[in-house]
Amino acid sequence: MTQRLKYLFPIGAILVILWALHYTENPSSPSSSEVSAPEAAPKESCLTCHSGMTGFTASHNPEKIGCVSCHLGNPNTENKEAAHDNMIVIPGNLSDAALTCSSSGCHVGTNIRVKYSLMNTMSGVVGVDKYVFGEIATLDGLHDIKALGTSAADTHLRNLCASCHLGNDKLETGPVSELTRGGGCNACHLNYSPEAKKAHADYHRYEKKILPTVHPSLSLHVTNDHCFGCHSRSGRLSTNYEGWHETQLKPSEMAGKKNLRLLEDNRVFTYIQDDVHHAKGLDCIDCHSSLDVMGYGVFAHQEDAVQADCRDCHNQEKATTVNFDRLDDESKRIVKRRGIDSSHRFVVSQKSNAALINVFLNKENERMMIGKNTGKSFKLTAPSSKCTQGGAHADITCSACHTKWAPQCISCHTDYNTTQESYDLLSNRDKMGSWQEEGAHFFAEYPALGVVEKEGDRKIRTFIPGMIMTLDQSGFSGKKNDVSHHRLYAPTSAHTIAAKGQSCKGCHNNPVVLGYGRGEMTYEKQKRQWSFKPQFNLWKEDGLPLDAWIGFLQKSPDKKNATRTHARSFNLSEQQKILRVGACLTCHEENSQVSQDMLKDFSKTIERKIDQCAD
Repeated sequence: MTQRLKYLFPIGAILVILWALHYTENPSSPSSSEVSAPEAAPKESCLTCHSGMTGFTASHNPEKIGCVSCHLGNPNTENKEAAHDNMIVIPGNLSDAALTCSSSGCHVGTNIRVKYSLMNTMSGVVGVDKYVFGEIATLDGLHDIKALGTSAADTHLRNLCASCHLGNDKLETGPVSELTRGGGCNACHLNYSPEAKKAHADYHRYEKKILPTVHPSLSLHVTNDHCFGCHSRSGRLSTNYEGWHETQLKPSEMAGKKNLRLLEDNRVFTYIQDDVHHAKGLDCIDCHSSLDVMGYGVFAHQEDAVQADCRDCHNQEKATTVNFDRLDDESKRIVKRRGIDSSHRFVVSQKSNAALINVFLNKENERMMIGKNTGKSFKLTAPSSKCTQGGAHADITCSACHTKWAPQCISCHTDYNTTQESYDLLSNRDKMGSWQEEGAHFFAEYPALGVVEKEGDRKIRTFIPGMIMTLDQSGFSGKKNDVSHHRLYAPTSAHTIAAKGQSCKGCHNNPVVLGYGRGEMTYEKQKRQWSFKPQFNLWKEDGLPLDAWIGFLQKSPDKKNATRTHARSFNLSEQQKILRVGACLTCHEENSQVSQDMLKDFSKTIERKIDQCAD
């Protein structure tokens, strides 16, 4: 068993099951012995017409693997029609990956990993949507976007969400853009050089009469642009990372305004502040490994599948390391292809127990990172004393303090219009009837905090309004007044990390952080109590301010208010504890000795309180 599978047991067993499922579902799929990629490709007739083709990486050079190992077809004839028979023009889609990228001798089994990855199934997106529509009773089930039917939730997903999965076939040649969706292996690994772009443009400009002589490459050069198409939607992670926040402006309203950006889909964004890692020059794949991206098991939600953990890079404790010989075969190949020094002591992730090929210890035992695309070295800083001293912040995730802002939308209205035409993103055809969403109040501010408790582990994480919405299904169901109202917050990793964390008051004296929503929260020293005046009116559906998660100093609601089974807002006891510290901070500056003592031992420090102090 490889080192990675040792670290991630029972992944080996899971993959065996997935292989079995794959061949049970696809009895016509060829076995590894039926498809092969020769070590040294024999002369193929393809090169009679496509001679002089350049642009390949060494691993995909036709001199080594031929043309048919990727494109299939018949390499033994010079008749154009016969040569192109059963040819795959765009290999790498998951629908044909078993015959191309994952054929015997190439990336065997990777297509199975990707097939069951969240980037292909969209399990969490599907599950939460169907839960809100009242079609399922649990948030923890496993789903697959390609298995959607014709229910209200399913048609909603088909209308608005279903294009952002890797199984969505790439049907047209061309480089990755902001509008790119799916494409299987191409989604991450397809790269067009400037010369390849020109050759592709000329091919179409001259009505396909001049064959291109520069081929796009398939390589490990996975840029942020590859992630952008899908991850600029929903949580807006790609745009957040670069510092851009979506607005409600129309393109025609941009004139004369600064710091705006128009995306290719005509959405208008404004610049807030980029993530510190982006500012330093790190790409998405510097934190996210092949496990994160290509999958390694079956998961219901994103946070369960993601292996990136801040503590792997920013940690004062001694790191667990492995040498090159103990890496799994996939990691060894990547290290060699990227030219990373194989003498490094590679750091092992605390979350996944997998070795990180670009994080290592130098001779001084300092943690270092190498940019996977740039080759640039970064010295990794340890967390500050505020993060580590005492036990005050032991259960707080790094992002809970270091997230600078997160996109937040409240007051969404969703309904179905039977007379409007829409596009089915799965069947790729127009249909009559369309789900419509209308939102209001887009914010780019520090998010709320909440609790995730799972298997005895309690963590405080960042949350944003997943949906504060009115859902009108009357147009779809034909039932009068088929309307429901929802207030569900969702855990988020906003990808807007700042080097400097929030101030003490920024959390303990902030009503948004506690879940109360925007407004004026004041500690009245004479009465020794807190008061809160909300900015937004109370929503008649549940009596809470429109942007709130919970009521001010109220117990947790009886109704589920998060998009995860194990997630919740702060209960009354936790609110009181947070605000008790906040009361102290109305007098004591956070750098004072009293505040420092509270970090080390709050209970002992509070024993020294005087009569004027909060109870």
